[in-house]
Amino acid sequence: MPRKVQPYPQIAATLHCIGSTGLLTNKTFVVGAFADSTGKINQVATGATGAFVPQGGSASYVTDAIRTAGGQVVSTYFGPPRRAVRAQYAINGIFNSLDFGQQVGADLRISGIGPIAATGFAQLSLSIQLDEADTRLNRQVSLIQRPVRFTELGVGVGRDFNHTLVTGSAVLSSQERLQLEALNGPIALGVADVLMKEFPSLRERCGDMVADLLRLDLPAPPVERVAAH
Repeated sequence: MPRKVQPYPQIAATLHCIGSTGLLTNKTFVVGAFADSTGKINQVATGATGAFVPQGGSASYVTDAIRTAGGQVVSTYFGPPRRAVRAQYAINGIFNSLDFGQQVGADLRISGIGPIAATGFAQLSLSIQLDEADTRLNRQVSLIQRPVRFTELGVGVGRDFNHTLVTGSAVLSSQERLQLEALNGPIALGVADVLMKEFPSLRERCGDMVADLLRLDLPAPPVERVAAH
């Protein structure tokens, strides 16, 4: 049975750290539907829903991340608000690519009996974009990649026992869930990333918690700001 998914502790801690600063208290974000540009359709697997990744509803992970970080959210997934709401930023996400691969595949039998082994992966990439709400001018982009791993081990038999042919196999498999484990944490990580890029003080205070995931230990490029005239 699928195991219970534990939250990503360092990502959750980073969002709570951002929220504790109070910097986003007066910031409002518009969140739209999450786009799927992978083009990958799943219509043959057990429990298939037609697509490998959820469609626009994955924006709920964006909403949860912003709320945890202390910001206010205007959700447009179910349509625009009835009255105008002043928002400073818009955050949207895209599933960019989904690739599948098999690293190991073995079925080695001696006298009809032997082990079976297979390992594979699905590599998902997504992007989170932070834009100015009024102009849609892009401010920050975060590109996140997440592998989903699959492992299978077992034994197979195809042998004659006392003039009785016996064939079959028994396997144990473990597979991470693509539609949950590869989405909730990485999407929240992308939100934290664009927030820390937009507000450097957040990165200085909370960035160390996810430095191993975002490589924040590398020096950031200088940011040039042009004064308005």
